[in-house]
Amino acid sequence: MTLRDTLLRRSGAARGGLLVFACSALWPGPALEAQDPARADSVVSLGELIVSALRSPTSVGEVPVNVTTVTREELRLSAAQTLQDVLQEVPGLNFRFPFQAGVAHPSWQAVSLRGLGGTAASRTLVLVDGVPLNDPYFGWVRWSQVPVEVIERIEIVRGGATVSWGSQSLAGVVHVITRSGGEGGFSAGAQGGSQSTFRGDAMASFGGDRVGGYVAGEFFDSGGYILTEPGQRGAVDIPSASSHAALRAKVEIAAGDRLRIHAQGNYFDQDKDNATPLRNNTTEAGFGQIGATLTGAGRSTLTFNTFIQTQTYMNSFSSVDAARNSEQPSISQDVPSSGVGANLVWAGRGFTLGADVLRATGDATEQYLFQDGAFARQRETGGDQTLFGLFGQSWIQLGDRWQLSTGGRFDVWRNSAGGRHIFETADGNVLTDKSFEDRSGTHWSASTGVLFDAADGVVLRGSLYNGLRVPTLNELYKPFRAAGNVVNESNEALKPERVSGAELGVDLQPNPSVLIRLTGFWARVSDAITDVTIQEAETSGVIQPCGFVPAGGVCRRRDNVGTLRSLGLETEVEVRPAPAWLLAVNHQFNPTEVTDAPGRPDLIGNEVQGSPTHRAMLRVGHIDPTTLEVVATARYLGARFDNDLNTGEIDGSFPVDIRLRRQLTSRLSAFASIQNIFDTIAEMSHDANDFVRVGAPRTFVGGVRVRFSG
Repeated sequence: MTLRDTLLRRSGAARGGLLVFACSALWPGPALEAQDPARADSVVSLGELIVSALRSPTSVGEVPVNVTTVTREELRLSAAQTLQDVLQEVPGLNFRFPFQAGVAHPSWQAVSLRGLGGTAASRTLVLVDGVPLNDPYFGWVRWSQVPVEVIERIEIVRGGATVSWGSQSLAGVVHVITRSGGEGGFSAGAQGGSQSTFRGDAMASFGGDRVGGYVAGEFFDSGGYILTEPGQRGAVDIPSASSHAALRAKVEIAAGDRLRIHAQGNYFDQDKDNATPLRNNTTEAGFGQIGATLTGAGRSTLTFNTFIQTQTYMNSFSSVDAARNSEQPSISQDVPSSGVGANLVWAGRGFTLGADVLRATGDATEQYLFQDGAFARQRETGGDQTLFGLFGQSWIQLGDRWQLSTGGRFDVWRNSAGGRHIFETADGNVLTDKSFEDRSGTHWSASTGVLFDAADGVVLRGSLYNGLRVPTLNELYKPFRAAGNVVNESNEALKPERVSGAELGVDLQPNPSVLIRLTGFWARVSDAITDVTIQEAETSGVIQPCGFVPAGGVCRRRDNVGTLRSLGLETEVEVRPAPAWLLAVNHQFNPTEVTDAPGRPDLIGNEVQGSPTHRAMLRVGHIDPTTLEVVATARYLGARFDNDLNTGEIDGSFPVDIRLRRQLTSRLSAFASIQNIFDTIAEMSHDANDFVRVGAPRTFVGGVRVRFSG
């Protein structure tokens, strides 16, 4: 076992009534010998393997990039209620607008790493057991699809991962690994609290010599809160209520000594009110996966997976007057889409070969131009996209101290059947009938990395990489309107983004209770896709290519703006002064800016929208499950800009959360949390016309969980 193995494995190391009961149950009493912490195997063990970086079972000591593992213990200690809440505590991970998942519009939930964000399309690939969670049409992520209770661990690979995972992973990978059946059991939880919030979940797992798996479900309902900044609220501003149901199942079968078959499926249904009476959206989504792994001679493996994603997204939007006292419908959207994919991966001793393919298709039907009580026009857009890749990777030991890894990938992409059709709803008169030219291309990507066991307690690592991201169907073909009368035009001529990057890091362990990780990084994104401002409307009128833009609104268009540069330093420190005490701190310094913008010199030097220069997290906790567990977490999110012109500055914020948990019996536990304990008003977005949305106020949640082991 290498020193790096040791270092990284240690680092991984009814509503109101429910709240009242949970808080009273947490009152200190005699410690219990029986307890229900996360199971022993839920903390990253000494033999832990990760799969995200090299796409095959790989020891953490063989990965020359910065990998963070969030374990089940850390999920238990966090005050986070959703997967998105958990990830906001990870250094280097950004959300376009970091609202809670329960109130956020889907387009606000795009994720990226190391400052490479800024649009609704994620530059980061999000996987659940190897299946993409990114929407096949839009590219964004619906985080509530994955109940926290089913998660075994989360692996975050920062930096380009396109050699392993292809076009969608330009900035990195977030891989959610769900639990296996183990020996079987049952768990259920219920919680309630502020904003009339209720969440209930249950999970039944089963396991034996040949078959294991689980069935899990979650229901969530919340009245939400008013997103508009208090000083700007009017009669149309209402709480952003939300409800969803999720059902998930997984089965693993040992069909012999060498063959394992696995299958899983997910169903998700969500309804959201988006801050005014006429704004709402619904999502119905599902996926299915089936695959098999064959173990050969020398413990080599051949793994095949195939999957399908389907979703129907419906959205209604409105135009709000300047005083925010009245609104009228502006657009109604219906967007069905699907993705079908497959991959084949062979992994042997020190080598991996594979191929993957993904085909996405989607069509958007939109009614707009509301006149005399009805929509006057209908627009139909859509297209198909196919991504195919071949890849190979190897890693070798060079003596006792050095390890080298290399990889290469060949990608083929094709956009086809794109079109835009607009007609009058009253008489069917055709206004626009465009079929866009099919486009395709190829790209070679490569990566190389090195590890050096420099001395006792010191490991150095470094890597170089390049890759690409193909624009989503949404970016290519579908225009949209946003709050603040922002009109954003699509661009069927978008080119793929290309990234080149490097990182250099050191892992230090001066003694067994202290771990320090420092990582410096640099990345350059060429032909970067962003929402480029064309003109701000002083009076109502037509601005090309957006069409009609109301007074005070903005016309923007998706474009390959030029070059973005991201550089920075990630610092992570964990101290265990005693077995029951934890101190953890991380900080990211990451100024990301536009360094080249042909035809738009006014954008050069501007910060990338939605990307703060500073992010930090501090966690202090008493984590002995035999007594009252108390964990406090403070997060700092620095100032950032809401648009390409850097005219809408979002103020920095510093919320503090606290979570308490107590084991009542060997099977029953109670917990309570307070998010934003000081009731800080935190800006989440700040439009060019100074319209501001804010994060959640102080929020109380309490609940109970029962667990029966097999």
